[in-house]
Amino acid sequence: MDNLSQADQLLKWTEQQQLNRQQLQQATQRLALQPASADWLRQANRLLLFSATVLLGCALIFFFAYNWPLMPYLGKLALAGAAVLLSGIVAVLSSHNGLARRAALFVCSIVSGALLALIGQTYQTGADIWQLFTAWAALITPLVLLSKSRGSYLLWFVLLELALWRYLDSQSGFWLFDSARQLQLFTLANAVLLLFCEFALPRLGVVKHKPLLWLATLALLLPLTIGGIIGVWESRYQLNLLCYLLLATALTWWFWRLQRDVLIVALLLFSGIAVSTAVLAQVLDSADSFFLVNLLAMYVIGSSAGAAIWLKKLLQEARHDQ
Repeated sequence: MDNLSQADQLLKWTEQQQLNRQQLQQATQRLALQPASADWLRQANRLLLFSATVLLGCALIFFFAYNWPLMPYLGKLALAGAAVLLSGIVAVLSSHNGLARRAALFVCSIVSGALLALIGQTYQTGADIWQLFTAWAALITPLVLLSKSRGSYLLWFVLLELALWRYLDSQSGFWLFDSARQLQLFTLANAVLLLFCEFALPRLGVVKHKPLLWLATLALLLPLTIGGIIGVWESRYQLNLLCYLLLATALTWWFWRLQRDVLIVALLLFSGIAVSTAVLAQVLDSADSFFLVNLLAMYVIGSSAGAAIWLKKLLQEARHDQ
């Protein structure tokens, strides 16, 4: 734990009245509660390096897009390949697990996608867009594993999601959710992604993987909740509703009883409110419309307020246990 984390922990204990003012003053004699100039400089360097990496990658992509009609085919391929090679050389020459190495691998991952798109447009391979995303994700997999960077893994996850989404959309009108089977496949893929984030990322050396886990949980709950809501009304989506009940129960048991992840518990709780509202509306479908609308509104407001109060209490307990 670094100095800033220790100072933050002391302030939390003081807020929870576990430390009095005198004890806090004694602790400040050994540990500064305010960030020093070196801390601000280190954080600014990280922010500037990340911004420069993203802007450099975008600049390369827009350079090819703007100058496309004016460049010969071999010149385009040579420049794109040189960008990939240069970023790879910087990654090799950088220190192991350093910020420069992770940034170079991230740029190499971005430029690799531009090179693939360039090859596809130059030789008119006729590949669908989901095939481009799949090939891009497969190509940068070794780079992502070597980087141990949350940014590279986030790019990899986005590519996998886009590839699957475009593939399912090419099979049916997935944007309109008119196929229960496609929605089930998308839910299953996101469940695998969530398991990967929970169990594989810490073993692969990714530090502070929780943001990726939260995004994976959100990506799973979106199709899962939509399938559950539609399953309340349509019989062909009943398997989606069953999947929702089973997965939501398993996730609640894991992230509440074992992990105590308040953010994921909040996502599950409000997802449950949405599905239970659909169930209540279906049960009272024959009731008067004015009565039904007001009852549903009161239920949503009351359950959301109760959930917020309970989550606040749960968050305080989690802070107290830290």
